[in-house]
Amino acid sequence: MKTEKGVIIVAYKRKNAPRYVVLKRKKNWEGWETPKGHLEDEGYEETVKEEMQEEAGISGDEILAIEDMEETVLWEYSQDGEDFRKEYRAFLVEVDEGAHVDVSRNPCDEHEHGYFFSFRDASEMVTHDNNRELLEKAHEMVTGE
Repeated sequence: MKTEKGVIIVAYKRKNAPRYVVLKRKKNWEGWETPKGHLEDEGYEETVKEEMQEEAGISGDEILAIEDMEETVLWEYSQDGEDFRKEYRAFLVEVDEGAHVDVSRNPCDEHEHGYFFSFRDASEMVTHDNNRELLEKAHEMVTGE
């Protein structure tokens, strides 16, 4: 079984009630998810910045804070007769209030849309339970609730 390490990101804007980035995936499967990607040579924090730029169109200049959530999200799947295991470290990323999601420059063309949603809407929209659980933990960290 191949194991891939990466990052999974809960990105948000803080003003008033927090709003979270959710992306509409179209490559390999269809559904809604938080940004994620495989670990680059530069390390976790640099990979977070790269994935925010690639998947959500949010530049490093728009990132206010990156916090390790001290959690790893695991999942396994099979594709073309091969088994894969993903081990993605979770990060909470606060972005500038002026940041906008733009998926049009994603080099892998993985997503067709992306938006900032309220916690309730984001948690109802995401396709996979591991994204929902991560959003819940992030919302607790952001709001203290």
